[in-house]
Formats: sequence, structure tokens, C-alpha cells
Amino acid sequence: MQAIRHLLRFFLLAACAAFLYGCAAPAYKVTIVAGPGSAALGINEAGHTVGYLDSGGGIAHAFANKGAGAADLGTLGGSGSRAWAINEAGHVVGQSDTGDGAIRAFFHDGSTMTDLGTLGGTDSVARAINNDDTVVGSARISGDEWRAFSYANGAMANLGTLPSSGRFYSFGYAINQDGLIGGSSSAGEYTAPEAPVHAFVRRTSGKMVDLGTFGGVYSETFGVNDKDEAVGVAATAELLLDNAFVYSGGVLNDIGNLGDGYAEAFDINNKSEVVGRSGGSTPFRGFLYRKGSMIALDTLVEAGWTFPEARGINDSSQIAGTGCKAGVCYAVRLDPSK
Repeated sequence: MQAIRHLLRFFLLAACAAFLYGCAAPAYKVTIVAGPGSAALGINEAGHTVGYLDSGGGIAHAFANKGAGAADLGTLGGSGSRAWAINEAGHVVGQSDTGDGAIRAFFHDGSTMTDLGTLGGTDSVARAINNDDTVVGSARISGDEWRAFSYANGAMANLGTLPSSGRFYSFGYAINQDGLIGGSSSAGEYTAPEAPVHAFVRRTSGKMVDLGTFGGVYSETFGVNDKDEAVGVAATAELLLDNAFVYSGGVLNDIGNLGDGYAEAFDINNKSEVVGRSGGSTPFRGFLYRKGSMIALDTLVEAGWTFPEARGINDSSQIAGTGCKAGVCYAVRLDPSK
């Protein structure tokens, strides 16, 4: 009997050690922040979340949950909207349909949704905001041409593109407190049928830095932290194999995927913890990357939950994303249990 007890104790300890080594992350509890059919896309340091919810009839509206439930932010006169980011002042940015069928970037100060305009075309989308209320996104200049923009003090600035030919476009996705912007841009020579697209970072008043790829034709930056680290996705030379990256110290680092051929990283906090999603040959699963290990979020919570994606992470390691249980998906925040 004593030998059996020792054997059971050995297996329990081994299992615990394997869990700690493999996960390298705290366990999380799931907090639902909006109703069925919602998704969380951003989070601030207070744990306030934004995203979109079902406003009825399958129409998505931007929401902000600042601790008192999900508040529907409405639209700019059209049917739908979604919120992408929230800063420490609780100011929210995103995109909304307008009454005339356009899509416009918006800024919401807690009471009023303001149309940020465009760069001369019809549409725009706001994707990020820092604590100085500088907004980053993308806007049409004319026709199908898009440019990354920064918006501050009532003016929208065209951020241009990387050196490229044939077709020119860029998209802005992220900004940190020091004004480092991340996005993607046309790059190099255009050759049909696919134009090269490369991830970039740049200061609001500087030039774009091309982050390159892992041997493929495209990459995109989706998140930056205050240590000037950037995250996103980059194609490899192998067809249909694209990996998440962390750009740090001038080096594009491949952090791989969950074994299913594709991964993209959406956000990175100041502890260099990264969140995103991985899939391809299998359904997407949200992941947390920490201290050199990538792990699926569904292994860090109670049984029954799946997480198609994780979109944001703050310095308290709280994660914003989409969680599904019993076939119903919700905007969720994952809170470290210890």
C-alpha cells in the first residue's frame, strides 16, 4: 500500500511539473463581458474591454465594458459598428457604418461618437489609440487605395507606404505611448497575382522600417508595446505556412504556431507576453506566448471553453478575446487566478 501511495505521489508530481513546464503561465478564470454573439477586441490597463455585440437581428454594434456591463456605443447613422481599442481615459476608437453606406473611423469620448473623416476617399477605420489620444488606422485616399494614418489634434496624416511599385497601399494597426506605429504596406516590385506586403514600424514623424518576412511574400504588424517590441504574422518560404512573430532589438523572431500551419499575434504587453490565434488545418485557437512557450488558452481554463482568438493583453496579464461554451460565443476577459 505504501509503495502504491509513493507511486501515485510520483505521478501527481510529474503531472504538475509537466503542466508548469509546458504552460509557463498562470491559470485563468473566464469573465463574460458581453452577451451571446459578442467578441472582445481590445483591453486597457484597468481591464475595461471593447469589441462588438449583437444589437438584435444579427447586427453588430460597438460596445465598451468599463466595469458596469457592456454599453452599446451606437453608430454614425448606419446599421453596424465595432470598437477596436480603448485607452486609459476610457476613450474608444473603431469603425461604424454611416447613413450613406460608407464606413468611417470613429472616436468615442464616453458620451459622443465622432467621425474622424478620411484622406479624401469614402472609407476609414480606426484600430488603435494611445493615452495621448493619438489614433492610428487606415483610410482611403481615392478609389481602392488605402493608406495608414495617424490622427491627432483634429488632423489626419497620411503615413505613406514602403518603397513599392505598381500598387500602393498601407494599413495602420497599432501605436504605443511613445508614438511607435505598426502596420503593413505594399513593398517592392508588384508581380501578379499577389503583391508583396510587409510589416512595418515607424514613429509618427519618421520613416517606415520594413520588418521583412520569414522567406515568404507577406507580413503584417498588429501590435506594439512600450518597449518598442512588435508582433504580427509573417509568411515562410513554405507555401501556406505562416508563423507569428515578435520583433525586438531589430530582429524578426519566429515564435511558430500550435502545430497547425498558421499563427498570427495580435498584441504584446510590457512583460513581452503575446496573444493571438493559431489554426489553418484545424479550427483557430487563441494562444498565449510567454517565456518562449506558446500554449492554447483552452488548456489554461476550466473544461468546456474554447477560444477562437485572443485579441488584447494588458500588463496585469488580463486577456480580451472570444470564448465559446456549449456552442455559444461571448466577448470574454481572462483573469489570472493567481
